Amino acid sequence: MNELELQLLRETVGDDEPTLCLQSQAKIDAGRWWRKTPLWICVVGEQLVLLAVARRRYAEKIDIAECPDSYYNPATGELVIEPYEKLRYKRIKLSPRQAIQVLKILNPRSLGKTL
Repeated sequence: MNELELQLLRETVGDDEPTLCLQSQAKIDAGRWWRKTPLWICVVGEQLVLLAVARRRYAEKIDIAECPDSYYNPATGELVIEPYEKLRYKRIKLSPRQAIQVLKILNPRSLGKTL
């Protein structure tokens, strides 16, 4: 993570150290002219944080307990965060290895669940 991303993470969750920070393969529009910005997935305490920083800043956090049905879809290569409906990005492109790291924290029982 660069300094701006770390600063946004600290503003979003405080000074707690993240358990996990992964740069996803997903790219979002955060105000750059010619390219999109990578979306980060972080786990801090009992919260899942999604963030990206460029000209605009994007950060959302939810409690891990609010997304117990999350799973990885191998056909699309996406981590699907469910049943939480309020997230702007609930389908996040990740490698299988990254998805397993996130799912181990979100819901260890969901590791066998696929589409």
